[in-house]
Amino acid sequence: MPLLCEAFAPDAATHEAPPRAVIGTPETVLLTALRPDVALALWLREEPASFARPLRPLRQAGSFRALAEGKPEEALDLLCEQLPAGAPIDLLSDMLRLSHMFAVLTRNEHVRLRFDGITGDACRKFHVDSVGFRLLVTYAGPGTQWSMGDPEAGAGIEEVPRCAVALFRGRKREGATTLHRSPPLSHLPEAQRSRLVFCIDEPDCCA
Repeated sequence: MPLLCEAFAPDAATHEAPPRAVIGTPETVLLTALRPDVALALWLREEPASFARPLRPLRQAGSFRALAEGKPEEALDLLCEQLPAGAPIDLLSDMLRLSHMFAVLTRNEHVRLRFDGITGDACRKFHVDSVGFRLLVTYAGPGTQWSMGDPEAGAGIEEVPRCAVALFRGRKREGATTLHRSPPLSHLPEAQRSRLVFCIDEPDCCA
């Protein structure tokens, strides 16, 4: 049975339209991000059992960053040219599908893609991105952390499950926002200090 639930900021009772996160298993949950009071739309997906082994060369490649912009197919081709190791077809198919979905949702034929191999602590401070919408998927390692309040004031911290799709509203889109950050890795055993993260942003000219 499809799951759909909402999480509100701690002070929700004091706002007419409080910022909220909408979480569900149907992919249509991403459409809720278009509502100005939705700060995060989170599509929960199961991690494919076939991903771990094919992703190993990319995880072992160390720290890297690949960037590309354009129509989904063109941008993904450019992104792949920059990867330090081969990417499995299932991964590429998923990234292309998400790129098309993002382009449709934002009504923009161009997307800005980023694929990161992360091996240390990056963006440890909770923040809101200076973009329109940002889609994040962690394919390997710990997922992105988010909070509907200020963690320094005691608000709870949640973690996006691996392979789930998180669509955050940034500062360049009018409406609610929520804090998020890359999870700290330095406290983990060395073998677990790596992440593979795919990011899609609206191009600057269209944000």
